[in-house]
Amino acid sequence: MANESPQGIGQKGRFYLTKHIWVPQQPIEDFNLKMSDMILRNMPKLPLAGEDAMRSFPILGELKKSHAKIKADLDYLLSHHEEIPALHEVHPRDLYVAGRAWRTFLLKLMGHDVKENAAAVPDTMAAINKIPGVHTALFSILHGRAEIEPHRGSAAGVVRFHYPLIVPSEPEKCWIEIGGHHFFWEEGKPLVFDDTREHWVKNQTDETRVVLIIDFDARMPFPVNLYTGLRYNLIRRSAEVKKVVERASIGVPPRNPAPQATAGLISGARSTNPVPAAAPARSNERH
Repeated sequence: MANESPQGIGQKGRFYLTKHIWVPQQPIEDFNLKMSDMILRNMPKLPLAGEDAMRSFPILGELKKSHAKIKADLDYLLSHHEEIPALHEVHPRDLYVAGRAWRTFLLKLMGHDVKENAAAVPDTMAAINKIPGVHTALFSILHGRAEIEPHRGSAAGVVRFHYPLIVPSEPEKCWIEIGGHHFFWEEGKPLVFDDTREHWVKNQTDETRVVLIIDFDARMPFPVNLYTGLRYNLIRRSAEVKKVVERASIGVPPRNPAPQATAGLISGARSTNPVPAAAPARSNERH
């Protein structure tokens, strides 16, 4: 454990508990991954795509109900696209794509709302508020000819949900590989996967791909839920997360949708009740 200036928050190899106290990042990630075997035994079968994903996580249908509103929110957001930061500009450790080819508009992180950003997409936030257990949400904007290098999350027990909003006209040329299996996005057809499995993305077109990413906790039995709950609260209260939330707020003017407008998307405070998973369903894998 060591002291450091708050300007160092987000640098590779360190996780900041407070503005001045950090612990080595790698041992924390290693321990989380060692716990993953126990946790994953209680996870739904993933990845799942399309209707299989909706059958296993029917509550996520709230996004499909608001699809047109979400697209209108996104259209408004993209009118300010030059202001949207690259992921590594918000969190320097996450440099998976050079330059600004991968931009992220963060709405919520570990239960902390990014209030200014949320005001720019009010219908999106309203839709996410209807989904219990959501703790992180963002728009992921990947430009044409961009590639996100292989990476994996360290928090076993977190389910990641991709809701595609803008997909290249040749969707098979814009894909994600998860654990050796290829999936491509189709507008309005969700993809759900375990973030701790190595995954990477390649956009072989000249067009932009935009997905809404939502993270929520899978339901865990006792005593595993004690560990995942403790982990969540420690990370949520850390200076690391608070600094990312601060950096992510970019001041896009609030959007005021007309009563009949087709707009809308995400988030809200994290519910204490995680999203329940139904029986596992067959995934629509593309190899």
